Amino acid sequence: MNPSEPPMPDSDRPIFSGRYELYRRLARGGMAEVFLARDKLLDRPVAVKVLFPEYATDASFVERFRREAQAAANLNQPNVVGVYDWGQEAGTYYIVMEYVEGRSLAEIIRAEGPLHPDRAADIAIDIAAALAFAHRNGVVHRDVKPGNVLVTTAGQVKVTDFGIARALTGNTADNLTQTGSVMGTATYLSPEQAQGQPADPRSDVYSLSVVLYEMLTAGPPFTGDTPVSIAYKHVQEAPAPPSQFNGDVPSTLEAICLLGLTKDPDHRYASADDLRGDLRRFRTGQQVLAMQQGGTVPATTVQTNLTPSPGTRPEVQSPTPSGSASDTPPGQTRSPAADPSAARGQSSDKTRIWATVLVVLLIVVAGLVYLLINGFDPNGGDGNPQVSEEVTTRLRVPAVVGLDWEKAEEQLRAQGFEHITIEFQERQDIPPNEIFQQDPRAGLLLAEPNNPENPIRLFASKGLTVVRIPAVQRMEFLEAEEILLAAGFTVERIDQQSDDFARNIVIAQSVPSTEERPQGTVITLSVSIGRGEVQVPSVEGQSISDARVTLARQGLLEEVLMEHSLDFPLNTVIRSEPGFGSSTERGSVVRLVVSMGPATGQVPSLEILGTTDADQVEIALKNLGYEVKRVEQPLDAGNSLIGQVIQMDPSPGTDLLLGSEVVLIIGTGDAAPDPTPTPGNSFVTVEPNE
Repeated sequence: MNPSEPPMPDSDRPIFSGRYELYRRLARGGMAEVFLARDKLLDRPVAVKVLFPEYATDASFVERFRREAQAAANLNQPNVVGVYDWGQEAGTYYIVMEYVEGRSLAEIIRAEGPLHPDRAADIAIDIAAALAFAHRNGVVHRDVKPGNVLVTTAGQVKVTDFGIARALTGNTADNLTQTGSVMGTATYLSPEQAQGQPADPRSDVYSLSVVLYEMLTAGPPFTGDTPVSIAYKHVQEAPAPPSQFNGDVPSTLEAICLLGLTKDPDHRYASADDLRGDLRRFRTGQQVLAMQQGGTVPATTVQTNLTPSPGTRPEVQSPTPSGSASDTPPGQTRSPAADPSAARGQSSDKTRIWATVLVVLLIVVAGLVYLLINGFDPNGGDGNPQVSEEVTTRLRVPAVVGLDWEKAEEQLRAQGFEHITIEFQERQDIPPNEIFQQDPRAGLLLAEPNNPENPIRLFASKGLTVVRIPAVQRMEFLEAEEILLAAGFTVERIDQQSDDFARNIVIAQSVPSTEERPQGTVITLSVSIGRGEVQVPSVEGQSISDARVTLARQGLLEEVLMEHSLDFPLNTVIRSEPGFGSSTERGSVVRLVVSMGPATGQVPSLEILGTTDADQVEIALKNLGYEVKRVEQPLDAGNSLIGQVIQMDPSPGTDLLLGSEVVLIIGTGDAAPDPTPTPGNSFVTVEPNE
């Protein structure tokens, strides 16, 4: 146990029974918390387990607490956490136990991952020794799990928390946990406990085998969303072999583990002593009982009623595992009298039938629930092969110790590992840049090889030029490049589209700033190019809605400008700005110039135009958007209207679409001998010649 909280102030430290001074809280459980304390009488550290006050008024909890102290106090064995005292204080109850300086097995597995098979076997041997001693003294632990196994700083293994232990002997009616109730932790629960059946030493054997499985693979054999789903798997499903997740597990140790996980207690190791003996044979290189008849333990098929009536043992169909203590010797067959299943009779057959029916109904209900939650696919799922073909990729860790760190990283990435960290340490005995340690170790088959929370960690010898990588994310590229070059690194740029980073901003660096690398290492910078360049598509002549869709497909936004046009119908795109074929950034705005149709204006009068000169009138009308047609009308020689506009058609003041034609009637003829010109600003009305 490692202290997890700061010590209490001197004035706030309670003293139980005038003897045990609480110093700091170590852990908190479901019904009690554990404190580091000092035994003032014997001047030694102890652990004090204090029942929560809300449970102190519950007679059943208090009795459990008392029995824990009573049962554990009689277990004087090196692998069992000693219990010294128990009592009542301040309205609650407490137990005084041996204080163990170290870590729980659960903490070790979390920190180190799969343990070496030899180390896992050694720890399991010590746990089995503690359980065997308890069993010989009439106590079943019933809650064997990594959290209840402590490993001292010197490596000694100790089993603690006999909190739901019960004596094997005594009045059945007096037992706290009657048949039909389920106690323990679901992940490590034996099948018989999961079904509310009585627990015996073989139940602890099963739970210890789950712990061994977890030490070998860094995970339990069965997981689920709820304790009920996990318990169901303990009863119904065969565990995957540990070597499927850890290639380092020897077949002999795997056979031992799987034999301990057999569903039927009659086919497991008969006792913790038997399991311990087989583990010791494995450690000394002898043939183990689990392999005597050739191979690993076969998969177990179980058909059982998950809710049996109290006192009824479930019907279990299982092949006999090789090497179990209850195996029939080779060449012999069991007599009906020796086979418990032969004596069950007709009522047993009925139970088996009903159990089978129940299992089938459960499977049907589970299938219906799945369809309701995930939706029914009438095509049988063929329409979405990505769903049906989802496969978890497992990768085996290669051996890279002894390689240069760059070659090691290259080899790991070539084999599919994506998350790799490299730590440089001062090592006088290792050449610079050489890998001297890796975690996980070589040979492990990882179920989640690319979980970013569990990268491949490589430890390399630190050379003289190893420096910490500068943090350059979110910097402008030129600034980031300058910083890395100044630190002695080589910079490589990879352009990447990004909706979140502006152009030329560093999105990511290939090596994080928390790590070190030798100078000269290539640091790859992923640099934003914005949303990317696209070409403006052709939208001329499209309707506004069609043009918007065309732009959206290219990741472009639109802005609409309206303009009169004779050539394009109303609400039709005349042109885009920028125009068709131009390059622009994805997500930028393209202006759509859209037709308002032709404009309408009034034909101006000659008075408004300020002149009757034919050339000037034509220029003015064209500037207003009209087309002009000239029609000549002969006049007598010397007429002052020669070269002047006599009349317009349509007449001034008429509403006319711009672009339409205006006819100018212009006087023509020989000029008069008198060279004096008619003033241009004179307005003369004459009647045309008949």
